Amino acid sequence: MTTTELDHSSHAINLLIDEILTAVGDEYDVSEIEGDAVLLIKKGPAPAKKEILNICLKIFNAFHFRRMWIQRYTVCPCKACQSISNLTLKFVVHHGPLAEIKVGHFTKQSGLEMIVAHRLLKNDIENHEYLLITEKLLQQEADASETEDMEWTISSSEYDSIGKVDYRFTMLNGLRKLVPEPPAPSVFYRTDTTPYHEVKIAASVRDVYMTFVMNMANRAEWVPGLQKVEQDIPEVFIGSVHRFTFDDYEAIISPRRMTITEDGFIYAESCQITAMNLSLIYEYVFKEINEKTSCFRYRFMNASESTLTNDVNATLLERLGQMAEGFRKYCEGIVEFDL
Repeated sequence: MTTTELDHSSHAINLLIDEILTAVGDEYDVSEIEGDAVLLIKKGPAPAKKEILNICLKIFNAFHFRRMWIQRYTVCPCKACQSISNLTLKFVVHHGPLAEIKVGHFTKQSGLEMIVAHRLLKNDIENHEYLLITEKLLQQEADASETEDMEWTISSSEYDSIGKVDYRFTMLNGLRKLVPEPPAPSVFYRTDTTPYHEVKIAASVRDVYMTFVMNMANRAEWVPGLQKVEQDIPEVFIGSVHRFTFDDYEAIISPRRMTITEDGFIYAESCQITAMNLSLIYEYVFKEINEKTSCFRYRFMNASESTLTNDVNATLLERLGQMAEGFRKYCEGIVEFDL
């Protein structure tokens, strides 16, 4: 994987972990976040099977709702962002005495039962999405009738220095279809026959696209008159809001759609300039010529009901051409892309 994929996969995992923590709320304490795993602790007697199922399904639904949202709203073509649909979630639930080690302001849980819980993440279940509950926990709480409709399999795993650990598990794959789907992004915009203009750029089509779309703040490096870019969140998604401050006006830029084609990408964004009463759609086509050269095509379309005057149309086209030329020079001057 490239640096971009590694960065974006970590970012996606962070967003999904945030959803897990929000879903958990105050019901459990967050002991540790270990890469792509969250260790949750709840002191006291063993919870009922129904309680376990409820909190796990709450987390499961929040996780997959957010996963689907990222998948639908992403404008990033990297492998990490495009394969987010493959992410799964598994739960390991165990109960037993723990020891606490305090170092400075940090408290870490330890002991044999913690080792058992960690080892259970590596088991013999030939699936990546399940709920596993150890028999040691279940022996302390009679099965609740509310979980009888779920198919549970009795199994065990053998571990060095621990021995055999008995557990039951149920598959969660089928529950994905019950997760409410996020609303579809509003990607429609009115198109017309406005012609494209184009410029060749001596850089790969992927690098050109990522430079243009995925780091809005860098546009001040090549857009004439652009002083700064402000945004509520650092991520770029369909519908994200980016405030561009120019020398004499302010524009609100928001991604509208991204399409991956056989030889490149099509990307569109809306532009609102309230001071000039302008509502525009900018459409960009990134096409591969060869591994080291790409074609950058661009145009703008009027998204309002009023007609653009010839002077305004000419000014917008001139600025767009200046932006394209500045972007070409910026791309060709980059030795290593910082994405």
